[in-house]
Amino acid sequence: MAAGGLGDIYIMLGKNPNKVTKLYHSVIGKPVLTPQWALGWHQSRWGNQNTDMLQENVDQYSKNNLPLDTIWSDIDYMANYRSFTYDKKHFGDLPHFVHKLHESN
Repeated sequence: MAAGGLGDIYIMLGKNPNKVTKLYHSVIGKPVLTPQWALGWHQSRWGNQNTDMLQENVDQYSKNNLPLDTIWSDIDYMANYRSFTYDKKHFGDLPHFVHKLHESN
């Protein structure tokens, strides 16, 4: 069911699946290989108030022998929700926290 607007439908015919795949890629382009880190276990949470809370999340995964490949901090770390910034009052040690995470892997 569509809410409105127009849509395009493509029908691709080929002698075998490889021919159809090549035709499909000629329309949409070739897919990008997913980075290996993106295939792991991710933890994302809104509401982290400081890097201590982030560290507690990481520690709990470790304590419970759960995999954790990536931790996302949502927008809580930002200074006034501005891109490429971080709240130096509550997340002042964020660079050290990130460096520590990279060292442990």
